[in-house]
Amino acid sequence: MRIGRVREYGGKITRGEALLVRASAKRTIAKTMWVRGRHTAGGAWGTTLITETLKRRNAFSFPKSLYSTKDAIEVAIGDRKQALILDFFAGSGTTLHAVNLLNAADGGRRRCILVTNNEVSAEEAEAMRARGLQPGDDEWEAQGICRSVTWPRSKYTILGRRDDGSILDGEYFTGKTVERDKPRRFRHLGFIDPAALTTAAKKQLVALIDGLPQTLVTEPCPYIVSEDHTVSVLFDPAAADEWLDALDGQAHISDFVIVAPTKRQFDQLKAQVNELLGPLKVTEEEKRPMREGFAANLAYFKLDFLDPERVSLRRAFREILPLLWLKAGAVGPRPELRRNEPEPALFAPEGSNFVVLLDETRMGRLLQAISGRTGLSHVFIVTDADESFKTMAQEVQEAAGKANPSLQVVQLYRDYLLNFMINLGGAK
Repeated sequence: MRIGRVREYGGKITRGEALLVRASAKRTIAKTMWVRGRHTAGGAWGTTLITETLKRRNAFSFPKSLYSTKDAIEVAIGDRKQALILDFFAGSGTTLHAVNLLNAADGGRRRCILVTNNEVSAEEAEAMRARGLQPGDDEWEAQGICRSVTWPRSKYTILGRRDDGSILDGEYFTGKTVERDKPRRFRHLGFIDPAALTTAAKKQLVALIDGLPQTLVTEPCPYIVSEDHTVSVLFDPAAADEWLDALDGQAHISDFVIVAPTKRQFDQLKAQVNELLGPLKVTEEEKRPMREGFAANLAYFKLDFLDPERVSLRRAFREILPLLWLKAGAVGPRPELRRNEPEPALFAPEGSNFVVLLDETRMGRLLQAISGRTGLSHVFIVTDADESFKTMAQEVQEAAGKANPSLQVVQLYRDYLLNFMINLGGAK
């Protein structure tokens, strides 16, 4: 068993709704089948989204819809705004994209870890082998899924722009509704003589207006105002006062057709309606411009292999340090040991939320370093002595637990491999 060394790289269906489980007094079980237009993988929020983000066709086959992923995650985690989401088969990176969108919608601070390989498609592999290329070659690796899709998609969507500076177009649906002011629409019919409008002519005119039935035209009919329709018509300006009285309280009407001989008279009537009813209040789903990106940090690591002997001789702290940073919540800048810097007895980087004691004989230095310090979440102690660890953990809690209520003290064995082995009986 070898432990991975972490290294950072720089570089229209209308039926059916998804029922989400939310934190409330009443719980709703999600349906086993969701039928929503936004959930279509091959539609605007799947294939098209990746194509537009990367500006490259056929970048990834069959990506999940951003919204099917977001809705599924929301069902699973509800209102847990500090949740950690792990996608061990990340593919194009839809999971991270969805987590960022969910955080932006409700102010959450959820974290997401994506794990993926850097494989190329069978067609690409065949074409590159024909050119004499092999896995590991720079050109081969550059076309792998992680390098060419997962990483750039994650970076571009967080920044709201691509590496070339071009801005991401489009808008996200946030799932939240907002009330907005919307101007009412007015149409002026100035080419019609109001005195010449017979009942038959009025019906013909109404037939040209979407949303109004001709049955609303009765004799006499100087205007149309209906509680069941969003369009109102004024046929006779001489009845304007009566029309305005009828409009009072009819805030649902959004469109007005006004027969008036002059533009001046039309403008006066339009102003009176706006003063009477004000702007139209509409409730719509809030959107978020893609160019705004997301308030999120992103780190890209490559998992390599280490020599077990190097690890067992305690010469791998530099490589394991990123894992400790991740375990502590990936808070703040990722601390590093400078090149050729020896492993310290105590590692307590400024601005970080964790401390590592590599030499248990320097317990006094550790207690001094954490005394009075706040914002700590983890203290890692390297020792093989379980009983000694219990004593040291208690001393750490007494020194810093009160100022750091959620502080965790974690034992790291001198052979770091034991702390990261999996699928082995008895491994810790």
